[in-house]
Amino acid sequence: MKKMTKVSLSAAVMAVTLLAAAACSSAPAAVEESASKPDSKTSQFETIKPGVLTIVTSSDLTPFAYIKDNEWQGVDVALVKHAAKNLGLTVEITAHEFDTLIPLVAGGQADLTMGSIADTDVRRETVSFTLPDIIGNNALIVPNESKIADEDDVKGKKIGILQASQALEYAEKYWTESEIVTFPSNNAARLALSGGGLDGILVDPQSAKQFTDQFPLKFVLSAVNPDDRGGAWILNQDADKLREALNEELRTALEDGTTQKILDKWNPADNSQPVIDWLTEYYEANPSNLYSEE
Repeated sequence: MKKMTKVSLSAAVMAVTLLAAAACSSAPAAVEESASKPDSKTSQFETIKPGVLTIVTSSDLTPFAYIKDNEWQGVDVALVKHAAKNLGLTVEITAHEFDTLIPLVAGGQADLTMGSIADTDVRRETVSFTLPDIIGNNALIVPNESKIADEDDVKGKKIGILQASQALEYAEKYWTESEIVTFPSNNAARLALSGGGLDGILVDPQSAKQFTDQFPLKFVLSAVNPDDRGGAWILNQDADKLREALNEELRTALEDGTTQKILDKWNPADNSQPVIDWLTEYYEANPSNLYSEE
């Protein structure tokens, strides 16, 4: 058996030490890199790493950003990869707790966070937003034999809605001539509808698809709050060039049909057309790519 020299022994000890340190490191889990060959134009962007778009998000924001089969998937994931590729940026995504996402971007530890995160005045105090890429909407579900076809037909009708929900906020503001009944769950509202106690229920698109697939119910309309700014990507307030470039990519994706294709693929439970219509109007009303800091 070969004797170990002092040099080889020291090397072995160092190797073991390095392996132990690596094993004990606390690097974020679920890292995904999407390669795109950087070029000289990426140097203008205010990214933490040259040529790399460092993204943090939660791993369970279905259908916008989530991990399945050890891969990042979803509406925002597909759209941001599309934009980054066009800009010559490599994408690096890591998973974190939701309440840490905005502080990580505001503190300069990440370039971007995403996942249908609402653009609000409070959040704008510490970060900036791109143009929205999604708008929340709620689906009105009625029995197959119902004559309800549009929002005018909801007047005087009894509508079931999940308590403390965005759908309830919408109905209380815009459906003031309807009788609103709140329920502790969407399924409880659905049971009341199937039992004949309601004329319709206003629920999220995922629940709507589940109910219309399983019961003699149909989707009749999407309700979108016109005062909403939608969900957008969040950047550091100093990333002006990056924000401007991403906004331009979002406009192009909307115009050439990429956004709708991504919505249809990754969020099939939600009718994409009302979202596309809202985004089109919103982009026209906000023509500057310096949005949200003009």
